[in-house]
Amino acid sequence: MNNNNNAVVESTKSQLVELFMDFNKLEPKVKEKEKSTPQQKLAARRAIEQHFEKKRLEQDLEDYWFDD
Repeated sequence: MNNNNNAVVESTKSQLVELFMDFNKLEPKVKEKEKSTPQQKLAARRAIEQHFEKKRLEQDLEDYWFDD
C-alpha cells in the first residue's frame, strides 16, 4: 500500500514539474521599457498641442456664435 502511495506521489510531482515548466515557456518575456527618442517625444507633444488647440478653437467658435 505504501509503495502504491509513493508511486502516486512521484507521478503527481512529475506532472506538477511538467506543468510548471510549460507555464514558464508560455510566460511572455518582460522587455525593459524602451526609452522614447527625442523625435518621438516631440511628435507626441505636437499631437497633444494640436488636440488642445482644436478644442480651444471649437470652444471659441461656439462662444462666437452664441454671442450674437
